[in-house]
This record gives sequence, C-alpha cells and structure tokens, in this order.
Amino acid sequence: MALVDFKYFSPMMGMQMALSIILPENAQGIGVAGAAEESTAPIPALYLLHGTSDDQTIWARRTSIERYVSDKRLAVVMMTTHLGAYTNQAYGFRYFDYVAKEVPEVCARYFNLSRKREEKFVAGLSMGGYGALKIGLALPESFSVVGALSAGCDRLGILPDAVKSINSIEELRAKRDALSPMDYARGMQFFVNFGSPAEFERNDTDNLFCLAERAKDSGKALPELILRCGTEDTLALGPNRRFKAHLDALGIQNDYAEFPGVHSWEFWDEHIQYVLSRLPV
Repeated sequence: MALVDFKYFSPMMGMQMALSIILPENAQGIGVAGAAEESTAPIPALYLLHGTSDDQTIWARRTSIERYVSDKRLAVVMMTTHLGAYTNQAYGFRYFDYVAKEVPEVCARYFNLSRKREEKFVAGLSMGGYGALKIGLALPESFSVVGALSAGCDRLGILPDAVKSINSIEELRAKRDALSPMDYARGMQFFVNFGSPAEFERNDTDNLFCLAERAKDSGKALPELILRCGTEDTLALGPNRRFKAHLDALGIQNDYAEFPGVHSWEFWDEHIQYVLSRLPV
C-alpha cells in the first residue's frame, strides 16, 4: 500500500490540516500480496478516527492497518480533530463538518475516492468510536458501515461529578481554584466541545442517545452499526451496554459484541479486522 502524508489548506477550518492516507497498490514488496486490480473507478474509502490524546498518524503507528487492507481495493483516510470529539464545537471549530463533509470531498477530488454511500465507511476507537457513530447516525445517506471500538458513547457520563452541576463556561472559570486541575481540564474540554451538561442532555446533534432517536424518527435507511467492547474495559463497557440497550429499544439493528480485553491497542488492532471484513470491498 502507498502511505500519503497530505497537507492542504482547509476552508472549513481556516488553516492547514494534515491527512494520512493509505492507498491500494498492486506491487507491495516482499511478504505482502497486493490485489491485481487496474480499475480507474473511484476507490471505496474507510474514514478511520483516532481517540483522545492521539492524531491522524496513530492507527498506522499502533496497528497493522496497512497490512490488513493490503489485499483490498480500499483507501483508509485518517485525520485529526485533536480533543474536538468530531464535533462542531460550542466554542471553537467545526470539526464534525470538517471530518464528515469536507475531508471526503477533498479526498474524492485529489485521490479519486468514491462519493457513493455504499463505498464510504467510517470507524474509530474510543472518542473516535463516538465520532464514527455520530457521523453514521447524523449522515446515514452518506455512509453505509460504521465501526465503533470501545466507543465513548456517553460523553456526559465520563464528566467529573464536580463539573456536572456547573451551568456555564463562565461559572466553570470562576470555580477553577475549587476544582482539581484534572477536573477543570476535563470540564473545560467538555464545555468547549458541547456547552453545559444541561444543554448536552437534550442535544440531538452530539448526544448519541438523542441522536439515535432522531435518526430512527427520520425514517432513513441507517448504516450497518458494528460495536465492539472489552469485558474488562472499565471506561467504555458500561456506556456501550447502555447504548446497545437504547438502540435495541428503538429497534435500530446493530452488530454488538463483547470480548475479553481492556481499553488498549491490542484490542483495537484485533477488532478492526472484523470491521474490515464487513466492508463490501
């Protein structure tokens, strides 16, 4: 596979942004067999999202994603939203529009990647799993398969208790000295992304539980939802189970399963392979 480090000026973000893109090749060197395919048709694409603390390079650094797609006619596009949670931030950047709308269009234009729903897929881990679910449920007409590994389904649930009763970013700033540095940092990240906890609870754009209800009510054909979580994952298991139950209650089909594992790259490296096996490429 070819690995492209692509930088361009993003009109959506108003600054230079970077993508890491894996593109299919026929000849790949010793030990890796490529698919003998010479089509000039647009290439199906998986948009692969990182988790908290990482960036667009991390999947290629911590997994064998390039090897896993070596026999497929599939591009893998990786980008960063920093700590922006794939969200049009309450106080900041339009990360959701950048990832879900601008990046696929840029890749279609520069790299001949497909614009067709049936050839566009999104997946991610942890915060990126949350982002993948949000993109798939919000834009079901644009993506046909969603993979969410150890997804951060409940953004409000992981907010420190000391912050949950705060009603504005101004109040958060005023209480800075009363909070631990970690609680203040997590609270500020939440407020910048989503606004107050009270606002988030009824937000059907960023709250996955509300968004799933809106997606169901839309009557649109929803993407295939694939969720995987580790049975020892103390961060994500409870929220994943609650979200699975919510999807079931709404009658939204989902491929949910739990396997031994924690919130780790060993788990994500293993289970991204199942997501890849479900892509129609």
